Amino acid sequence: MKLTMKVLLLFQILILSIFAPFPVYACTAFMMTVGEKVFVGNNEDYKIKYTRVWFVPSGNERYGRVYFGYDNWSPQGGMNDQGLFFDFFATKKLKKGLLKGMIRFQGPMIDTMMAKCATVEDVLDMFSRYNLEWMSKAQMFIVDKSGDSAIIEGEAVIRNCDNYQVVTNFRLSKIPEDQRPCRWPAYGCSRYKKVEKMLLEIDVPTVAKFKDILKATHRSSYNVLTTTQYSNIYDLTHGLVYLYYLHDFDNEIVFNLSQELKKGRHYYDLPSLFGRELTYDIQVYTHASPAFSISYPKHYKVTKPTLNEVLLVKNPMSNTPQIGVYVENQPKNTQLNNIGKRYLSKLIEKYSAQVKLVYSKQTVLSDGTSANETLFDRVVNEHWPYKTLVLSTYRNDKLILVATTSFAHPEALRGYLYSLRFE
Repeated sequence: MKLTMKVLLLFQILILSIFAPFPVYACTAFMMTVGEKVFVGNNEDYKIKYTRVWFVPSGNERYGRVYFGYDNWSPQGGMNDQGLFFDFFATKKLKKGLLKGMIRFQGPMIDTMMAKCATVEDVLDMFSRYNLEWMSKAQMFIVDKSGDSAIIEGEAVIRNCDNYQVVTNFRLSKIPEDQRPCRWPAYGCSRYKKVEKMLLEIDVPTVAKFKDILKATHRSSYNVLTTTQYSNIYDLTHGLVYLYYLHDFDNEIVFNLSQELKKGRHYYDLPSLFGRELTYDIQVYTHASPAFSISYPKHYKVTKPTLNEVLLVKNPMSNTPQIGVYVENQPKNTQLNNIGKRYLSKLIEKYSAQVKLVYSKQTVLSDGTSANETLFDRVVNEHWPYKTLVLSTYRNDKLILVATTSFAHPEALRGYLYSLRFE
C-alpha cells in the first residue's frame, strides 16, 4: 500500500459537511431596534452538550468574526466586526429544491458570508446567486447594526418592516394571512407569540429586558428532549455579546468582539467559562501487531477504514473533526525527528502546493516513547484553512501515525493523539 494514497486520505475533506450549520432543533431568536440601539437575543436548543465559542481575526480583506456552536466547529450563529449577526433554525423540510438552477457555492458559504458581508443587503445579494438546497431543512435569521433584518427561508425571504422581528421553527411564508403570526406548529408558535407579546411591551431594548424574554422562552431538559444549551444577547452597535450557559441567567459573561479578536485565533469551551469541566466519555481501540491502544471520544462515529488506516472516527455532526490511525512499514533512511520535514511534507507537497508545513518537533509519549508532532495547514480558495495534526512514532519496523484533521484548532483533540500506549 503506497503512503501517497494514505496522505490523500489524510487531507481529504468534504466542504459541505464541515460548514453546513446543522443540526439545529428548537431555537428562538428576536431583534429590536430603537434609535441607535440594535439588540438580538437567541436561545440555542439542542441535545448535544459539547458547546464552544471561537474567534477568527480579520485579514486578507476579510472581517473578524465570532462563532458559537458545537465540537465540530460548524457555526450555528455569530457576529462579525461590522455588526452583522446570523443564526439558524430547524424547519420542516421543503419538498422542492431551492434555486435548483443556480450554481453551488464553492467553499464555506456561511464563513464567507460573515467574512465578506457587512449588511443584510450584502447577504441577500450573495444568496440570490447560489443554489440553496442545503437550506431545505432550516432557515437563517440575519440582522445588521443599522437595524435591518430578514429571515431567509430558502425560496422566500421575509423582510422586516417594523422595529422588531421574531423567528422560531416554522416558515412565516407558509402561514396563511388570516392565521398570522401563527397557529401551528405548537412547539414554535407558542414561543413566537410569547416573544412578540413581550417585545411589544418594550419601549427601548436593554440587556435586562432581552434576558427576561430568553428566560421566558428557554427549554428545560426536565420536560423536553432538548434543552437550551446557551443563550446570547448581541449588542450589534457596540460589538458586545452577552453569554448565558444552560439557561442560567444569573451568571453572565460578556465578550467585547474587538478585544477578543486582538488575541488572534482562539476558542473557549463554554462549560469552562462557567467553572464546569467539559469531559468526553471515551472509547478505546486496541491493535494487535504492533500491540498498542488509543482512545477517542465515545460519541464519534467509527467509519470503515480504507487502505492502510486501521481506525477512522469522525464527529457525528459532520465529516470533521476526525481521528485516523495508520500503520505501515517504516520508511528507509528516515530518522524519526525528520519524519515531518523530510518525509510527510515532501509527499504532501507532491499532492498539493496548498498544503504547508507549520512545524515539526520532537516529543515523547507518556511512557517515554520518542515521537514527532507535525502540524500542516491547507488553504482552499485562498482563504479557507483547515489543519491536520500528526503524531508519528516507530515501533519495531512499523511507522504508526495518529492524525486529527479539523477546520479549526486541532489541538483540541491533541490529548487523544497522546493517549497512544504500547503494550
